Amino acid sequence: MLRDAVGGAIAGLIAGLILGVAIKYITLVILPSEFQGGPEMFAPFLGMGLGTLVGAILGGVAGLKQD
Repeated sequence: MLRDAVGGAIAGLIAGLILGVAIKYITLVILPSEFQGGPEMFAPFLGMGLGTLVGAILGGVAGLKQD
């Protein structure tokens, strides 16, 4: 279970980073340049954190069902 949870966390970290960077660049294109402090500042961080949490939980559950 631990191996599956860590694998899920790593996969979630990478997927969250990719999603967060995509959100960052989409907001940079859509929002005006004078708008400061928007989601482009913290989207990659929140995406990585949420992806890691969800990946670890789902990976652990998959590991429990497998055994």
